[in-house]
Amino acid sequence: MANLKGITLTLLIGPVAVAPAPAAVIDALESATVTTAVGQRSGWQISFVYSKTSPIATTLLAAGYFDPLIRVILIATINGLPTVLCDGPIGRQDVTASAKPGQSKLVLSGHDVTAYMDLVPLDGMPYPMMPSFARVALMLAKYAMFGVIPVPIPAPFEAVTDPTDKTPAQKGTDFQYIDKLAKDAGYEFYVDPGPAPGTNTAYFGPQVRIGVPQPALSVDMDHASNVEQLAFSADGAGAEMTIGFVKVGPISIPVPVPDVGILNPPLSARPLIPTKFKTIPTERLKLPDVLGALLAGRTRADPITGSGALDVARYGQPLAARRLVGVRGAGLAYDGLWYVRAVTDTVSRGSWKQNFQLARDGLVSNLPALPV
Repeated sequence: MANLKGITLTLLIGPVAVAPAPAAVIDALESATVTTAVGQRSGWQISFVYSKTSPIATTLLAAGYFDPLIRVILIATINGLPTVLCDGPIGRQDVTASAKPGQSKLVLSGHDVTAYMDLVPLDGMPYPMMPSFARVALMLAKYAMFGVIPVPIPAPFEAVTDPTDKTPAQKGTDFQYIDKLAKDAGYEFYVDPGPAPGTNTAYFGPQVRIGVPQPALSVDMDHASNVEQLAFSADGAGAEMTIGFVKVGPISIPVPVPDVGILNPPLSARPLIPTKFKTIPTERLKLPDVLGALLAGRTRADPITGSGALDVARYGQPLAARRLVGVRGAGLAYDGLWYVRAVTDTVSRGSWKQNFQLARDGLVSNLPALPV
């Protein structure tokens, strides 16, 4: 455990069952960077600085303590609240030997536990009469040893396959197949470390843009400001409308599919008008397949984006990706609720910084007030 001026880092390492890292490893810990973003699995990098007499150089590296596939869990605690920053296998180790005493450097890089799911192709594994969410649950059950808790959500429209006609079969690794099933249904698949150390929540379902927002990001509000910088962009080319076709008798009727739903409501009062259109050929599909294809083909691009940086100590808690957050002080056009698309945590001695990316569908808040 390393206390970095108010921020406590806990590092656990082991092949499957992890244990606290030795004191020499904790003392050598220089910084850690973790990136969590929509549409990709989380990645992390941890740097250590050590001398040639350190156990890192004399024993641990040679003994395979930092070898690829060794599991690493990093927990940051601020104000008594622990946050699991990353949980996953080492994918790569880089060592730089320095001519300066005590300045040799070890950098470990890796991804979340989905990296374990992306090792062995299981082409041809049959899943007779199993809808996609049941296949996902069955595949994820193999990773219970890594604390994986499956949260598969059934697709609203999915045709039942006759086992005498066709049996669904896996293509690729578990991760590749689950990711394909998610894209076919217009879903997301990702794994969040935590909430308890050693557990991982594997979510397979639609993007969720509802719930209690995180504390507002406040800019240009004197002592209430809690972000270091905040910038916004409105990209006209980013607003796109998906159009499918439904066959009614001999006529194909175009059906626009806006990217809104019960779990994905508009976040602005004035959505940007789409300037691009994408068509999906659905005339020859059965009705459940048509509805599924239309949902899967919905445009996920947000024309309004924001980016910024904050100090976690001043913000009061780490900002989480894939959740809502309010923005105050940016003006009438950009105040309001936003969806957090990506967060990069950078923890070093004495600081915990975050760079973040926000997104939504338009301008002007559709709420009269925001939670602070």
